[in-house]
Amino acid sequence: MTQPASALRPLHPTLYRLAQDGHSLDFLFAQCPACSALTFPSNAPGCMQCGDPLRDAQTLRRPGGGELLEFVTLHVPLTPGMVVPSIAGDVRIAPGIVEEGVIGVKDEGSLRPGMRLRAVAEPDEAQGVYACRFVPEEQGASA
Repeated sequence: MTQPASALRPLHPTLYRLAQDGHSLDFLFAQCPACSALTFPSNAPGCMQCGDPLRDAQTLRRPGGGELLEFVTLHVPLTPGMVVPSIAGDVRIAPGIVEEGVIGVKDEGSLRPGMRLRAVAEPDEAQGVYACRFVPEEQGASA
């Protein structure tokens, strides 16, 4: 029997948390007190815009997702335990912030630059964690 993601902990707790729906992820950003720009992740040592040390920065939770910029199928694992082939892509998660992520689709045929992606929890019960996977927004509810 599969545990709900809410029974697991985030693989990268400084990057994301489970959203209220129990499946989607919220990303954790720091809002700079000096210039109000967003920085990701929330524990970054300084503002990406103005360099403020972010000592008094507020952490903001925002729905995880973004715009797919480019993607590639990986045939060699980039990290230990990574299943291949996998599809990785660059995703603009906020204005001026682009992150790399694994895209949870079977092949590149359903992807196109500019499409909206949503971040969802991918449970790993053996490790007791959930990881972040991007899925096309229109598939997000059933992924």
